[in-house]
Amino acid sequence: MTTYGEYQDWKQLAGRYRRVINSYGTRGDPKEAMTEAELAVFGYFGDPGLPHCYAGVYFIASGPYIKIGEARDPYERMEPFHTGNPHGLELLHVIAVDSKKERRQRENELHRSFNHLLLPRQREWFQGHPELTGFIASSCARECYPSPT
Repeated sequence: MTTYGEYQDWKQLAGRYRRVINSYGTRGDPKEAMTEAELAVFGYFGDPGLPHCYAGVYFIASGPYIKIGEARDPYERMEPFHTGNPHGLELLHVIAVDSKKERRQRENELHRSFNHLLLPRQREWFQGHPELTGFIASSCARECYPSPT
C-alpha cells in the first residue's frame, strides 16, 4: 500500500536519479555510472522502489471508499483524485494487465461483481465493505506475495 505522498517522494528521487545518470553521458562504464548515481541519490539504502508500479486494474482507497479503475500508470492516475480530497489516497493493489482492452474488460467484470457496493451517483467508487477489501487482500496475497514452491 502506497500513499500519494510516498509516490511523489519516489517520483522526485527517480527524476533525480535519471538526471544524475544523464549527467554521466556516454563516458565510461554505464554500469559504474548507474552504481554511482544510485549511491548519490539513494545513499547506501538502495532504491526504495514502489510496489504495484505496472499497468492494470487498480484499487485506490480514500477514507472509507475504494475506487476500481484501470490505468497504464496507477500512481499517475491518482493525481486528479488527490486534489481536494480530504481523506488522502492509498494504492491498495493493482491486478497486472498490459492490454488496455483487457484492462477495461477486467475493470468491467469487477464493477459488475461489486455493483451492490457502488456508491450512489458514482461510477467507480465503492463502499469499503469487507467483501471488497477481502477480495483485494486475497488477490494481492496471490499476485504480490506468491508462496515459495
